[in-house]
Amino acid sequence: MKSSPALLLLVLIIGAAAAIGWLRQKQTENPGVAEAPTTNAPVNAQAASLQKQIELLQGQIEYLQGQVDVLQEENAALIQKLGSIGMKPGTGPAPAAADSGVAPDFVGMGVDMMRFRKLQALPLVTSPVSESEVEKAVLAWLRRTQPGDHAQRFARTLATLGWIPEEVDPLPLQARLLTRQLGGWYDAETDTMLTVDEKSNPPPSMRPDEPLAIAYGQLLREYGPVLFQPQHGALSTDERLARESLLAGDAGLTRFLFSLQEPKASPKDQIPAEDPDHPLNQVGAPMLLREMVMFPFTRGFEFAQTLHSADGFPQLNAAYSRPPATTAEVIDPEAYLAVKELDTTPRFSDSGLDFAGVPPFYTDQLGRFLCVSVLRMHNEDENAALAASGLLADRVLAWDAGAGTKRHHAAWQTVFRDADGATAFLMAMGNVLNERHGRPTTPEPVERLEFEAQGRFILLRRDRSGEAVLLLDTASADARAALEKSLLSGPQSTR
Repeated sequence: MKSSPALLLLVLIIGAAAAIGWLRQKQTENPGVAEAPTTNAPVNAQAASLQKQIELLQGQIEYLQGQVDVLQEENAALIQKLGSIGMKPGTGPAPAAADSGVAPDFVGMGVDMMRFRKLQALPLVTSPVSESEVEKAVLAWLRRTQPGDHAQRFARTLATLGWIPEEVDPLPLQARLLTRQLGGWYDAETDTMLTVDEKSNPPPSMRPDEPLAIAYGQLLREYGPVLFQPQHGALSTDERLARESLLAGDAGLTRFLFSLQEPKASPKDQIPAEDPDHPLNQVGAPMLLREMVMFPFTRGFEFAQTLHSADGFPQLNAAYSRPPATTAEVIDPEAYLAVKELDTTPRFSDSGLDFAGVPPFYTDQLGRFLCVSVLRMHNEDENAALAASGLLADRVLAWDAGAGTKRHHAAWQTVFRDADGATAFLMAMGNVLNERHGRPTTPEPVERLEFEAQGRFILLRRDRSGEAVLLLDTASADARAALEKSLLSGPQSTR
């Protein structure tokens, strides 16, 4: 096995230092050597010889110490090779790029970036692979963090409410979007940073953003096991998006601040994200699912920026011990930073949820971001944000409507800060339903709206508390009436 040059240098330096120490000891043991009369030629010659050896060894030590700096790049390469030991066949580091003759120094960039980020982390081994290989790694991670058919039931609920066109498996679509957004992924199984190879065949859909991918990968390795723990059950959609926002926002901010002093980490020229021809917009994902993938990078960046401005990176590090619990805290970082003396979030009762003796096949908390996204479908952005701003808590429920039914039964319970907040939401959600289903089948008091269209039976009404709103979207009038009665007459949300 070939010895490390750095190790050989260390041995030589130690040996030289030991020799100098021995020679100096000999001088000490023979103090009369230097003080002997000049007529004693042999003694003077011995003293001169010892002094020359000491000077020679000192010069060699200086030379060897200088060589340590020269070997820094080789040491980084050795780290890369050592990290690849035990990797699966075909996942090892790719050869240097043909155009420049030198492989991109992603290991060095990772070291520099993490030193800048003040994380005591080893450099990630990087392995350029095809876009499809990165996508497989992302999908595997998504399936671990959202086990079973949780994601499919979530999409079925969105389709039941008419917020996406049809039932889909959202995870492959999310994996494709994340791969294009980042251009790489940290694979925990091999402890390797997989980066999209621009030279792969077929070529990647878009130019990979390696600095962002490396920052995201380093942070995912550092904090992923803390943020995402499937053994404790699935997170609510609201909580999962909030935690993803901390991670993605931290990575984006790290890359941005690092690029201010290292131009190599600056984003490359790309098509604007709002352009219909942007590769992200070419993924056949429903708009709502695409917005869920992009939210952690856009609003998460602003959230991380606010925390960083409060106390630098230590504040961001501390946030992983108390991650944001809701997307409302991501949208309003000041609410996250504020000290909460008492949790006054409304609680929904878990009793009386069965319909026709069957429990819901899905229950979840969607949160403010998805509330805004739904309202934006048929409201101005400013009005949608205002109508969702008073949301304190929500719960979505879905029940099977029987075999052969394309869409099932769903309910969305929402509670607001006050009656004015509930009224604003009621009017904005009414606009969405009017645009989708036409005029309501009942008169239009603000308190209650009913719609019947395309085999769907919809109800939007204020709860008796005046601060809560119930939305029902069912496959039959009987189901609508029964769910309205059970959800309104059963135990109410309390604060």
